[in-house]
Amino acid sequence: MKTERTKRLEQLLRNKFNSRNDFFVFECTIGWYGSEIVDCIKYNCQREITCYEIKQSKQDFHSKNKLTFIGHKNYFVMPYELYEEVKGEIPVEIGVYVAIDRLEEKHREEINDFGIKNTWSWFEPVDGLKELYCIKPACKQDLKADKEVILSSMLRSMQRDRLQEIPKEE
Repeated sequence: MKTERTKRLEQLLRNKFNSRNDFFVFECTIGWYGSEIVDCIKYNCQREITCYEIKQSKQDFHSKNKLTFIGHKNYFVMPYELYEEVKGEIPVEIGVYVAIDRLEEKHREEINDFGIKNTWSWFEPVDGLKELYCIKPACKQDLKADKEVILSSMLRSMQRDRLQEIPKEE
């Protein structure tokens, strides 16, 4: 059973995709008799496969569910507050999209020993569920499954979703 927060994270991720160049499906089982399920998988016109694992709480992040990071690029999708709690546990090669309300501009000024004023400006995310922000890019890597198996798994899942949308005849 999906929480409202998970559904919202899925919707924000769906909004990130370009319908002309990105082919994606949620809850894709890899292989004909596979036990691994990717929360979302995308194939684009550059022939890259990207996997997304949606985590909505610390308990969800630490759950026993397998993380299916088999793509050229792999991302966690999570609320910003969760990212702040678990960022030290995320592998270097895995990217992160965080759900935020907005980016807030921050400033800091400092005068050094020579009387020179230095000013720093940056943007800091504010937790919320309005948009996704890539806070950590993924490193490109080799696929961890056969490309043909991945694409056929995506097609099968897309067909499943399409059939669920078609009303049955009486």
